[in-house]
Amino acid sequence: MTLKRELGDRARDWVRATARSGAAFALAFMTLLLILIPTRAEARERAIRVPLTIHVATDDGRSVVSESRILASVRRANRELAAFDVYLVVEKIVPMVGGTTIETSEQRFALARRAQRDGTVHVFFVDRVELTSARKGDRRVSGMHWRYHGLAKDIRAREYLAVAHNAPTTTLVHEVGHAFGLAHDSSEDNLMCSCRRGMDPAFTKGQGRRLRNGARRYLQRSRR
Repeated sequence: MTLKRELGDRARDWVRATARSGAAFALAFMTLLLILIPTRAEARERAIRVPLTIHVATDDGRSVVSESRILASVRRANRELAAFDVYLVVEKIVPMVGGTTIETSEQRFALARRAQRDGTVHVFFVDRVELTSARKGDRRVSGMHWRYHGLAKDIRAREYLAVAHNAPTTTLVHEVGHAFGLAHDSSEDNLMCSCRRGMDPAFTKGQGRRLRNGARRYLQRSRR
């Protein structure tokens, strides 16, 4: 056998062995993908869909905030929540006569009476939101998560979110974070910072895990 033929035979053997190894590797890789990639049913089971009832305050028959701004807030929220398979779904948008400002306890209670415990998250888009504190006084804010802890039967355990008409589009997802159990964060790159946030704030992975658990708890208690 000539050296040229021997080298040719060895080359063919190497190619065949490599092809067999490559096929085995490809088969193992595809098997791993099938294990790791969830089926459609599993993906549906993992996804948490949070229905929203959006109330829009009106002044002289006109909405205090445009529908495009509302939907921009929902889209921004879903952009951030999608990483954790949590999705906000707008079930209905309800025009609301009055209720343009939230400044007093009576106004907060009035909104609570509108926030029926129907399995949805109630979001009120209003003109003005103020927090009243004996220590800090009155201060205007972009939004709030409000929950009643008193004994009045007609609003017991009612809760809702409120967003001011000129709030940044990140305000809704920030308040959703509070509703699902997240506290404020000091980092400017975090969506739960109560400061002026950075250009593209986000949730951390740890916050994402708490969000999922909090979303389940919220939906459970909103149906009771």
